[in-house]
Amino acid sequence: MATPLQPVIESPREVAVAELEAELSSLWRTAAEDVSGEGIVTRACALTLVVSVETEAEARDVSEMLGEVTRQNPCRTIIMVSEPAGESVSRRTGVQAWISAHCHVPVDGEKQVCSEQVTVVARGDSVRALPNIVLPLVVPGLPIYLWWRARRFEPESYYDDILRVADRALFDSARFPDPASDLPRLAARAREAKGRMGFSDLNWVRMTPWRELMAQCFDPPDLRPYLGRVNRVTIEYEKTSPRRAAQEAQALLLAAWLAGRLKWDPAEPLPLPNRDMTRTCIFKSSNNRVEVRLIPRDFAGGGEGVGFNITLEASGEPPAEFSLARGPEGRCVTTRCSVEGYAGVSRNVRLEVLEEVEVVNDELKYLGRNRVFEETLAMVGRMAGL
Repeated sequence: MATPLQPVIESPREVAVAELEAELSSLWRTAAEDVSGEGIVTRACALTLVVSVETEAEARDVSEMLGEVTRQNPCRTIIMVSEPAGESVSRRTGVQAWISAHCHVPVDGEKQVCSEQVTVVARGDSVRALPNIVLPLVVPGLPIYLWWRARRFEPESYYDDILRVADRALFDSARFPDPASDLPRLAARAREAKGRMGFSDLNWVRMTPWRELMAQCFDPPDLRPYLGRVNRVTIEYEKTSPRRAAQEAQALLLAAWLAGRLKWDPAEPLPLPNRDMTRTCIFKSSNNRVEVRLIPRDFAGGGEGVGFNITLEASGEPPAEFSLARGPEGRCVTTRCSVEGYAGVSRNVRLEVLEEVEVVNDELKYLGRNRVFEETLAMVGRMAGL
């Protein structure tokens, strides 16, 4: 079932669900015997990572990534495969479980560090038993992360017990099929959680360089007053790339982030797209009506990277324009400032496009909540009138 990266203590083996904890203990006793009692294998665990997927194929994909995750973040990983329609896709029903371990080649003189993995597959009505199986496997006293790898963050009611103990939920709005509807629904769910757990979006993390570059446009003291005068923003994102939904979600989040940081209030509900799929969001600032246009368009060089064209226009005497223009494949960006009488500087910046496993690793290193993201998500909800 699970296919961990090599080397491993032993190949994944199926075990009886009721014997999971006992089998995990046996796994480490076997490891100690395999190294002739020298005690060079260290069982490492800094957190419990519960991963929710919808198919066994996705579980195999995640298992391959977990080898890299546990290299940087030693933990007990529990992969939950939930197939409520199990009878329609397979003759098998009920629950099956496998255990395995991810181990990494040690530096000379150091102990080999290993992390354990449990994979639980539930089909049909048995999906409701997942919390009763998973929760006893959580390592007491350590943080619990739920990595939700489904298309939408819409857990069924039988996940409630897991959500109640989770410290943070990781998801990826790049997977949302309809970000304009899915993000506001997620905002409503986060509001209902009332701070019981933190929320983190891998798609939001990928935008960090863009947010930093926008903020840096206003670093010079004589340009900072223009922040309060921004009255028009244009965000262009990839139209035809396989990543279109990912970048549409990012465009919405960028608009909400700007609104939250600059203290804008939504003046109208999030509009439906017009004929060319453009959305125009209207806000009120303390002294301006602000228009934010989200425009899908084709970019030369494809859209496999993460990138946009972004323009911020600000009123004043003289008016100002700040722009960020993406390069080929979204892997570089050119920033410019245009203000009459100001010797603005244009610069080119190379951006690192992070893979999924890299973003997950970074998120697992931080125990605190991402307050800025949660505030941004709440603004998305306000924009949608929720």
